[in-house]
Amino acid sequence: MLFPVNAHTTLLRASSLCLSALATFASPLALADSLVRVDTDAGSFALQLFDSSAPGTVENFLGYVDAGSYDGTLIHRSVSNFVIQGGGFSFEPTTGGFNSVMTLPAIRNEFGMSNTRGTIAMAKLGGDPDSATSQWFINLGNNSANLDNQNGGFTVFGKVLGEGMAVVDSINALRTVSIDGLSVFSEIPYLSLTGTTTSDADWVDLEMRSLSTSSKFSGGTLAVALDAGDAGKAMVDFVITQDSPTIVIALVPSTALFIDATVDKMASFDTTSGTMIIPELEIEGSITYRNLVFQLADPATYSFTLESFE
Repeated sequence: MLFPVNAHTTLLRASSLCLSALATFASPLALADSLVRVDTDAGSFALQLFDSSAPGTVENFLGYVDAGSYDGTLIHRSVSNFVIQGGGFSFEPTTGGFNSVMTLPAIRNEFGMSNTRGTIAMAKLGGDPDSATSQWFINLGNNSANLDNQNGGFTVFGKVLGEGMAVVDSINALRTVSIDGLSVFSEIPYLSLTGTTTSDADWVDLEMRSLSTSSKFSGGTLAVALDAGDAGKAMVDFVITQDSPTIVIALVPSTALFIDATVDKMASFDTTSGTMIIPELEIEGSITYRNLVFQLADPATYSFTLESFE
């Protein structure tokens, strides 16, 4: 079975990110871990990945994230005060069945950190420490006494940031249902159920996006890791509202995820000058532009004009 054996705040602050409240200009910080944004039907949260302590596991996880393999998948297991689990299946409404994620080769176990509350770890086959592929779980409590001591230890490779555990806990608080007596779907959470078939259920679907440097442009969205000094740090999205004669981007306030971690060369905003500096921009896996300087053009719409770049 691709899951560990059970031994027995407010939600996302994404209603706004008022740039006028970003009080301190922050210089780019030292190399830090990758971030992953997780958007679910029940709310959004951010993950910090432990690139140094579990490099192979992080690389494997990001491979699925960046390929879009987790987009449209669902949380297929939720055990009260133990774990929520995903990364394995998506729902196919036309058939009412579940499709398995196409997996990469299994990876080597890299156990080294305890399965405490808020950490994310890889699921694997019983009796085979080196069998993890795509499935992951988030620990809802301190499961170290159990999960650190079976099957070579379950590899922790990241943690939930900021107030994200409020979202995770809300998913765990949902009712669950057992599907057709299948053990893998014996505790699947749902948001609502309007009938008696799988197609009548509103499952907790999700999407993921990674960010390993200042910013990434993909699918028309500019994702930015923004360090605001004493005011905190956030993952935020911008959209391009004008591309000629100058590029103008606008913040999407509802996308703000406040975090308590850094990535390499985070972007910064100076409220005094209205200047936002993005040290690096990643496009299609490569750092394409550096030192992008944006000027706040319209505080009412959080719009910025591109002034220069390298």
